[in-house]
Amino acid sequence: MRTTHTTCLRRRRGISTILGTLIFIGVLFTAVIPMFLVMKQADNIYTRNVHEMEIKDDERTRENVIASAYPGGQNPTMMVKVENKGNVPVTIIRVWTNDDNFTTNEEIPLNSYKTLGPFPVQVEDNYTVVTKIVTERGNIFYSITGPLYYYGGGWVTVSKGICVVIYNPKGGQFQIIITPPGGLPIYESHCQEWADVIASHPVADNGYYTVAVKEKKGNNWKDLPGTPLEVYINYPYTPPFIMVWVRP
Repeated sequence: MRTTHTTCLRRRRGISTILGTLIFIGVLFTAVIPMFLVMKQADNIYTRNVHEMEIKDDERTRENVIASAYPGGQNPTMMVKVENKGNVPVTIIRVWTNDDNFTTNEEIPLNSYKTLGPFPVQVEDNYTVVTKIVTERGNIFYSITGPLYYYGGGWVTVSKGICVVIYNPKGGQFQIIITPPGGLPIYESHCQEWADVIASHPVADNGYYTVAVKEKKGNNWKDLPGTPLEVYINYPYTPPFIMVWVRP
């Protein structure tokens, strides 16, 4: 007579089922957990990138730069005074004069300015120069003096106004008053300046205007040589925009 031990076989079968389940669970966790960690890391990277882009966009909107282009002391060149009126530092990476661009890397702190140039430009009658600057954050700012036209040996613009350029090789504090309207200065240094000073003042009507440029000596303001001087605007019979150059 033959006897089969069914109890032992069933026990082995049960153990095999348990082991198989444990192995399946182990494989499942081995595959799922790394995938979960990778997805979590990717989500963190995405969130960080979004946050960084939001910061950059915010800083970009807070940039406020005033660019003033004016002819250099030796033609044919163009200078650009860049003033940072915003509340973030600004880095100028490129200056454009028409289709010509010049690479630069000038950082301008808060409430400060720098004069960039000289940049070569073409000089011939009826030639127009449009100047703009590009910041590291991608903002573009055009010169407030507008297009400059070269005609009859000088530079003019179609906007009526007076632009005063003070060559400042030794440093100083300056004040500019244009009459009319007179009264408060259109420009006044609040500290010692070491770069050239440029200030533009729009005028609405043709007529005579007196330009007074003063330098601070001690506690007093003294007229610079050659000023006050009288300029006359009678557009279209005269240039609409008068450039005044003064040297201490």
